[in-house]
Amino acid sequence: MFQCKDLFKLPSLSKMKIIAGNKGLNKIIRWSYKAESIHLAKWVHGGELLIVSKMVIHEKDFNLYNFLKEAISLNISGALLLIGPNYIEQIPQSVINLSNQKHFPLFLIPWDTPLVDIFEELGHAIASINLINDKHKDLLFSIIFNTNLSLDYLKYQSQEVNFSFDGYLQFFEINFLLPQSENAIILNDVDKDTICQFIHTLFENEHIPILSSSYTKNIIALINVNNTSLDTLNTLFPQILNYIKENYPNYIVNIGIGTRQKSLEKYKLSYEQASKCINLAIKQKQKNMIYYYEQLGLYQLFYDINNKTLLENFVHNILYSLIAYDKKYNTNLIQTLEVYLNKNCNLNQTAETLFIHRNTIKYRLQRIEEITNTSLNDAFTRLNFFNAILIKKFLQ
Repeated sequence: MFQCKDLFKLPSLSKMKIIAGNKGLNKIIRWSYKAESIHLAKWVHGGELLIVSKMVIHEKDFNLYNFLKEAISLNISGALLLIGPNYIEQIPQSVINLSNQKHFPLFLIPWDTPLVDIFEELGHAIASINLINDKHKDLLFSIIFNTNLSLDYLKYQSQEVNFSFDGYLQFFEINFLLPQSENAIILNDVDKDTICQFIHTLFENEHIPILSSSYTKNIIALINVNNTSLDTLNTLFPQILNYIKENYPNYIVNIGIGTRQKSLEKYKLSYEQASKCINLAIKQKQKNMIYYYEQLGLYQLFYDINNKTLLENFVHNILYSLIAYDKKYNTNLIQTLEVYLNKNCNLNQTAETLFIHRNTIKYRLQRIEEITNTSLNDAFTRLNFFNAILIKKFLQ
């Protein structure tokens, strides 16, 4: 992805300088827009480099502060101001403060710089990067959806994107939810590109080759971990989670990580495992969690059982009487049992968690034993209850 800091690499911008918003230099530039009106909303989609030239500043109601404030609200990445006589001659301190507060890069360039050169160079640079991004997506989707692949084909295609298919590879997937609805959301292009860029920088700084792309509501990535320790990876995934939480607080994020695989036939398995981790996080209504497939324990077994009827029958045999009782009498015996087991059968902790009296817990547990004709003092009975509740939630 082309970032604001990459503008300094363009020959046509050799005289450009930045006066504010340095902390936003990692923002993605998807295209440029030369402002022709003080009203921007109709003409931009977010992620543009806004070029402010002579035409717009001579409009009757032009105010640089208000103009840039609207640009920031529209998720524009930065602004390039043409400076000189009959152009913008001074930058108010209020504008500089705004840009710094919002991490909005504010660039200056002499008024006589040929804009056509800027548009041409910037367009070529963005197009070249887009081709690389498309190559990332093609490679990832080829692995996930194409069953007639050869390793030679992947290695040939990966030469242009500096990725190696030698050694161990590992998929991970990032899922985004909206808190108010807990429904999956589709990222807008600006957020998606910015997050992908952060992830790329993070892994590339550790010399870990990576491919990434968005797929509907998720970001998927494949990393070559052949020369990477588990300790290193265990520090990177929390950094991704923290970055998204800090910069996109409206999102609920979960990360699923598949196992390391060395053969072409198993690469897709790693992706499926990462997806199963996401699926489990959604089922359990988890928020901002990291799931490693190899650490799922019993859930691995649940996923690998192709006959779901076996699981349904197990739940029915163990829990049906309690489910029916709760439904008929509007009680919470299943919930009480789940908390009781999760609290290692500690009455006091169960009562505190459910905000009810200890004696109430004792009464409910007694009713559970009577309804199911079992004893919670029996370890095997507790295990059956625990597993049945896990499977019930898994199947929902």
